[in-house]
Amino acid sequence: MSPSCNRGFTLIELMVAMAVGALLVLAAMILYVPVSRSLVDQGVVGQQTLSEAVNYDFDVMNTANAGYGIAAPQMNTDVVLVTGSGPGNNTPVAIPAAGSAQGNGLFWDWTIPAGGATTSCAGLQVVAGANGHGGNERLVSYEEVPGGSCTAAALDTAANWDIETVLPSVTPGAAAPITVTAAQNCDPRGSQIVGNPVLHPLVSLQLPIPPLLTGGFFAHLADQVPVNVCLHNLP
Repeated sequence: MSPSCNRGFTLIELMVAMAVGALLVLAAMILYVPVSRSLVDQGVVGQQTLSEAVNYDFDVMNTANAGYGIAAPQMNTDVVLVTGSGPGNNTPVAIPAAGSAQGNGLFWDWTIPAGGATTSCAGLQVVAGANGHGGNERLVSYEEVPGGSCTAAALDTAANWDIETVLPSVTPGAAAPITVTAAQNCDPRGSQIVGNPVLHPLVSLQLPIPPLLTGGFFAHLADQVPVNVCLHNLP
């Protein structure tokens, strides 16, 4: 084959290679935008998920303390369900011995060490947002002030509590986001007893979460996250 034919084939191969390379560059450019947006969205979702996980885990761990160390903990005494806008404006909601009740706040107490003389208490409530956002909701955590009381009267006294916002104002969700259901097979250890599992009250919370992503593949609007807590210290 003559040298001129070899040069012709080489030129054609070069042109084909350049065309394939151009197509690969074009494909990479087309994929860059959605892939980069996806990575950014995943980063934001990751930050939100971590923040929410810390808050929710904190709430769950504390709620599970209800009744710990108390000789004979009772519903409506050591676990109190309420509806209202916060201490000083709450109304107790009776939790029946069988069945369930709903509210927007929960208060509970415990004793450490078990059987000790000092009783501690805390609360969790979904209330109207602050700073002009009255139509929205925020999740707040209540801790008794130093020297505070865990008596029935103190549970609804605003001065008895330090208030900390766990999540900021978000779009309103359920009017009664906390449900307490009696006599549930919710403890993994108690459920192992065949034919006669140990039953405990179950707290189901629909906690509000803020909308951080309003577009893209991972778009996330205001929503609620379900959290279940088994009160294994109470019968």
